[in-house]
Amino acid sequence: RLAREPQGSLLIVGAGVQGKAHLEAFAAVLGTRQVMIASRSTKSAELLAQRARALGLEAHVVSDANAALPSCPLAVTCTPSNSIVLSAMPRCDAFISAVGAFTPDMAELSPELCQHIATEGTVWLDTVDAQHEAGDLLKAGLNLHAMTTLGDVVRQHTAKPAGPVLFKSCGWAGWDLAAARLALRQP
Repeated sequence: RLAREPQGSLLIVGAGVQGKAHLEAFAAVLGTRQVMIASRSTKSAELLAQRARALGLEAHVVSDANAALPSCPLAVTCTPSNSIVLSAMPRCDAFISAVGAFTPDMAELSPELCQHIATEGTVWLDTVDAQHEAGDLLKAGLNLHAMTTLGDVVRQHTAKPAGPVLFKSCGWAGWDLAAARLALRQP
């Protein structure tokens, strides 16, 4: 529901636990077949690429996430960064999930990138708490109180968005609780 066209190559920026979880989720749920991985640590990027290949995906380690972004309609930033890791302007059909920065002082995305998507596309938040925590969006000077949350998207029938889409997640204990409950039900 969030992405206009949830198909095509996936760019993952950050090759840690979050990167691995997103790789597995995009492969299982969206059928992603090709992934590009950018990380400060080449070793971590190579390990995640090996995991992708073990899942049957085509995987490439890239040194420049910004150069790779135009080739990827799907992107996930999952670095606990205080400095910008993605600043290139996305494709008009892009879906970017920014999940690594979770405090007002942290930012993975440049203010210009956030402003571009807010103007040309759609920005969605995971919860209303992100209105006070989403450093990427706060530093871009965006009006977060006017943005739709994931809960609103799920409860309402929303049309596919036009232009690029940014889903900003700062995390929420409720998601963790739901995942734990689901895991406990598994045999």
